Amino acid sequence: MSHFEGVMWRLDANPRMRSTMTAVEILDHAPDWQRLRAAHERLTASVPRFRQRVVEPLLGLGTPHWVDDPDFSLDYHLRRLRVPEPATPRQLLEQAQWIAMTPFDRARPPWEVTLIEGLADGRAAYVLKMHHALSDGHGMMQLLSQAHSRSPEPGPPVKLRLRKPAAPLPSTATVLGQQLRAGLSRLPQQARTLAADVAQGLQRPGAAQEALRYAQSAARMLGRKPAPKSPLLAGRSLDWHFDALDFPLDAFKAASKRSGASLNDAYIAGIAGGFRRYHEQLGQPIDKLPMVFPVSVRTAADGLGGNHFVGGQFDAPLDEPDPVACMKQVGAFVEHLREEPALDVLLRVMPVVGRLPTPLLGKMMSGVTAAQDVQATNVPGLRHPVYIAGARVTHFFGFGPLPGCAAMFAMLSHDQRCCIGINTDAAAVREPDRLVECMRLSFDEIIGTPGITQVFAGPAKP
Repeated sequence: MSHFEGVMWRLDANPRMRSTMTAVEILDHAPDWQRLRAAHERLTASVPRFRQRVVEPLLGLGTPHWVDDPDFSLDYHLRRLRVPEPATPRQLLEQAQWIAMTPFDRARPPWEVTLIEGLADGRAAYVLKMHHALSDGHGMMQLLSQAHSRSPEPGPPVKLRLRKPAAPLPSTATVLGQQLRAGLSRLPQQARTLAADVAQGLQRPGAAQEALRYAQSAARMLGRKPAPKSPLLAGRSLDWHFDALDFPLDAFKAASKRSGASLNDAYIAGIAGGFRRYHEQLGQPIDKLPMVFPVSVRTAADGLGGNHFVGGQFDAPLDEPDPVACMKQVGAFVEHLREEPALDVLLRVMPVVGRLPTPLLGKMMSGVTAAQDVQATNVPGLRHPVYIAGARVTHFFGFGPLPGCAAMFAMLSHDQRCCIGINTDAAAVREPDRLVECMRLSFDEIIGTPGITQVFAGPAKP
């Protein structure tokens, strides 16, 4: 587990900082259960991480690490339930948010799948719940592709090759001794490597200037302060609320292209426009909204899953009613951010941050994330028809965690549609139906076609 992933795992000690990601796939009909089970047998066999659990370091020394779970049981992780028919989309999202809010059993691999049957018109839903320490959004799509196919027909039989069960964990004294001996044995080599790196760096032309530019960039990255938080979004609780929107991908791409912007620029501008309307309708307009969105640093050399991103702090311009102008501000910010030499500085300091005592770590990180009102992520999805156990996936919504912020937006492109999952803190967004309608109008305005953006769930129950 990387230091960054270790920090996310340890932050679960604070219930408001849990890093649970949830994917909700809408299926055109209920899949065959035995085929679904076989698909996950293959998935867990091909991606060993799904059969591993997290072990905390002894006495808090070191980073949590993955070990094979000798008690792994697919029947625990793969579940099914039937809701009273015909369940509405709103009732489905309520089931999904309750699943997402339930803590993981930390003695088991941190993921669960629930097949929900009983939706209207014979549809069903596939709900995947996964800890962020296992993967980021891009990695989650890579992993899910292992359980999906392009055809509803069964594939050829696959011989499963499972690894041998892990040996029993050694005693506390044994592990502590191993850690101490390993740490001492590495010191001479680490010292020689550091000396060689320093000597080589000093001999390289321009090394001093590069170091200075990096230090200046790091100061900017670490010293950037977000805009003041919105008074409308100040509340925080443990209650999550899921909503969803979707609209045609081609229409959205065309709108962004007409404006000379990227798809992500238009997405962030759409969120800003929705919150501008929300604040205006409630009589408390603001100029800026503190927002964070991830910038992927994933490369082709990175394996399946894992976390490879950094966060960009952006003050969304809620005083800008022109969506095109807002898109241009987003694009300029992202371009400037990618030019920062110290874009990865937060990842570089994680080895130090990760060694802090858990209470201090939680207090420090919650202070950072609580300063943000909104987090938003944009994940390239599967842009072609896909099936799971014979059922076609018609919609694919992602719902990110709420690590101290008021709202999390996640956009996935799926089968020529943009699907946006919205997770809001119930104490921060008191009128979620109003916010969703404001978002719908905002994306309609960007696309230029009234009524093209659909609210998946509809209004909440009274």
